[in-house]
Amino acid sequence: MSLDILKSIKQMLKMLQILTDDEIDKLCDLLKHYKKDAWLYPGVIARKVPLTIEKTYMVTDALEHAGYIRSYYELYCNNCQKATGVVFETFGELPDEFECELCHAPMISVENSILIYKVTVE
Repeated sequence: MSLDILKSIKQMLKMLQILTDDEIDKLCDLLKHYKKDAWLYPGVIARKVPLTIEKTYMVTDALEHAGYIRSYYELYCNNCQKATGVVFETFGELPDEFECELCHAPMISVENSILIYKVTVE
């Protein structure tokens, strides 16, 4: 993300008072490595900043509402503990079931999908 975008994100997060100044700085240090159309995983934010999952989703909700990222759903195999790389724009697009390509286990999509984000800005 560009320095101008990161500056706007910092200002927004300071106004929302979700994170401490140190957490905001660490988040922006992470986000500067993400370019437009890159996938951003909430678990990465939670581990790298670090943040609680609750705070992570508060931040991603704020970033999405401001138009910096967009949410998607990715199918995930709980048996293999691997993301499948199959992504859907809306929850309604998820198939009822899918089969993991690695372990061939049948999975229920609603129970085996994770929320991920795509960066929408330069």
